[in-house]
Amino acid sequence: MFLFWNKCRLTVFALLSTYLATVCGTVCAQVTVNGFATLGVTASSSDEFIFRTAINRWPEEGTNLLTESLVGLQLNYHVSDKVDVVVQSTLENKHYDSLSDYFDLAFVRYQINRNYSVRIGRMNNNAYILSEYLEVGYSYLWATPPIEFYTPSSYLVYIDGIELQYRKLIDDGILQATLAVGNSKADLLNVDSESVLENDYVLNSTLTYETEHWLLKGTFSHFHGHKARVEALDQLQNLATGFPEQWWPFMGELLESLDYKNQSIQYAVIGVNYQKDNWLVKSEVAYFNIDWGLSGDLGYGYISGGYEFEQFTPYVTFAIIDSLYDRHIIEQPRYELIDDPVAQQTLAFLQTNFQTLYDSARMDQYSVSVGIRWDFLPTWVAKGQVSHYRINRPGAGLWGIDTPVNIEDHRHVSVLSLNVSTIF
Repeated sequence: MFLFWNKCRLTVFALLSTYLATVCGTVCAQVTVNGFATLGVTASSSDEFIFRTAINRWPEEGTNLLTESLVGLQLNYHVSDKVDVVVQSTLENKHYDSLSDYFDLAFVRYQINRNYSVRIGRMNNNAYILSEYLEVGYSYLWATPPIEFYTPSSYLVYIDGIELQYRKLIDDGILQATLAVGNSKADLLNVDSESVLENDYVLNSTLTYETEHWLLKGTFSHFHGHKARVEALDQLQNLATGFPEQWWPFMGELLESLDYKNQSIQYAVIGVNYQKDNWLVKSEVAYFNIDWGLSGDLGYGYISGGYEFEQFTPYVTFAIIDSLYDRHIIEQPRYELIDDPVAQQTLAFLQTNFQTLYDSARMDQYSVSVGIRWDFLPTWVAKGQVSHYRINRPGAGLWGIDTPVNIEDHRHVSVLSLNVSTIF
């Protein structure tokens, strides 16, 4: 199935490019191009914990413009009353390895009838409330979305495949249900390393109900692992396989648990958005069930509220993430069986580094953020936000770290975000 969807993805990209190039010269009146951009500066109180807004973005040390700045374009081609094509590309501080990495969206949509439609190609992983416009800073309240929720969710960015959508008017609201199947890839970026998780199939189902003031959304996703390339893990595995099993009986079990192939991830989210008069309230909670040995189950969520004073909207957010499993403690090698001091030192190095790797994946923290949004022009907003984070030992997995950091009990980090966003 993995190879099938890879071929499907490449075929869709090729067809879209060829088709758009052929028709644009004669039907440009049916093509619209829109854009969005954010220019932001981020400053942190810590040099050890490097702030990032997503696991698939490079962590940048110190005060910088790269953490939150981006620019994107979206092309919509209305072929007929039943068919349209959408292509979106965003340039931001990510890793671009191939042409397809530059496309966030690239799909054809067919409206079957009034209630049903189908999409095929690359689509956003429609998992949470901001799935379709998380990159469009103008579209939401915060200067920086709560990282406790959106950073772990950035594992699941897109699906290359097919999606069936159902929409129906019910009372005073709109009910929408979707079911998508395809494959997906996640880039995990640290200060100086890149890792990749590939899933050979993904199933994603959502149910949304929206009224004038309320939006309720629930999601369940299932991911099936194909392969993983984790740079630090690959190096340790190659070194560990060179020792007799009796020296470290735990090693076989350890290496087997770290194989990503055929591992599964279940992801469930419930979210609510309320907007009436001048009040804005949003909250989402998620549960990650992960079989892969390097990580473990996660629970996380946030609640955020703001109040509009004409052009200004101050807000406050509380967010939390917790690793719902006991800390992995690596069992020691049987040093009493080893006479070679070099082998003892190598095994001690392996034990320490495996422990560091496990600890680096653990996420355990909470934060309080206060900020303000200023709508100073119809298509321009300025935002400022201060966030204070408490990181519990050893739960700094949301942060970029270039050297091992010891957290005896907990650590505190404050982050200032200032940015300007627009749509055009």
